[in-house]
Amino acid sequence: PDLDPLEERIRGRCPLTPHEVGIMLRALGFKNDTYLYVASGEIYGGEETLKPLRELFPNFYTKEMLADDDLKPLLPFSSRLAAIDYIVCDESDVFVTNNNGNMAKILAGRRRYMGHKRTIKP
Repeated sequence: PDLDPLEERIRGRCPLTPHEVGIMLRALGFKNDTYLYVASGEIYGGEETLKPLRELFPNFYTKEMLADDDLKPLLPFSSRLAAIDYIVCDESDVFVTNNNGNMAKILAGRRRYMGHKRTIKP
């Protein structure tokens, strides 16, 4: 059967948009001077979709922004790129996951087990 994206969203089966993540973080008390590291692959909707989140949190970074030239030798190795995201997320003060993938589950479990700081899963 064909899935209706609007119905799936109403049921809570779609991840939050970047704008919704920004609104949630503001509602939780995060200020616009908060540093955000976005660990993900390509974002659905691209840069235009990220614009509202960047406006709410101007200290917005990705691994590509922080180490673009250093990443060139790693580009053929997606698992190595994912490892960079994993390490940054594991060491962060707060980890917010917006999906239910394996990396998010492993990070949330490890952070709990190791007594890490907050993990937020909307």
